[in-house]
Amino acid sequence: MQFRRERRMSRETGADVVRLPAFGCRSYHVGRCLYEEQLNPGLNTAWHCLVLSKWEGVYDDFLNRAENFGLDEKELARLWRLRFERLAEEAIDCQDFVPALAEAMPECRHLFVDICLLRLPECHGHCKNYRLHTKA
Repeated sequence: MQFRRERRMSRETGADVVRLPAFGCRSYHVGRCLYEEQLNPGLNTAWHCLVLSKWEGVYDDFLNRAENFGLDEKELARLWRLRFERLAEEAIDCQDFVPALAEAMPECRHLFVDICLLRLPECHGHCKNYRLHTKA
C-alpha cells in the first residue's frame, strides 16, 4: 500500500513539514480514517455497504409481510433461511465489490463491520485526531 505524503509549509517557521503516516492510530484502517464513524457509529448512511443496505431492506419487508400473515417463530426462521439463501446467491450489485476470503457476508474486501471502506475519507497521516492505538 502506498502512503501519500503531504508537504506543506509551517506557518511558524516557514520550513517544509512532512506529515507522518498514521500507522498505529486507532482510527486508521487500510488507508482510511474511521474517526467520524467511531464518534457516531452508523450516523453517516452514505458510508454503509450498499449490498448490506439492500439486504436490510429485504429483511424489513420480509418481517412486515410475516407479521401480516401471523407466522410463528419456527416458520419465520425457516422461510427467512430459504429467502436469504436465494438472496445471497444473487449477483452482487456493487461496482466496488472485490471478492475476499472472509467470514462476513457479503464477502467483500472493502467491507468493515457494516461500512464500505472506500466510502470513508482517506487518511492523510497524523492529524489533530491522531490517537495511538492501545491494547485493551
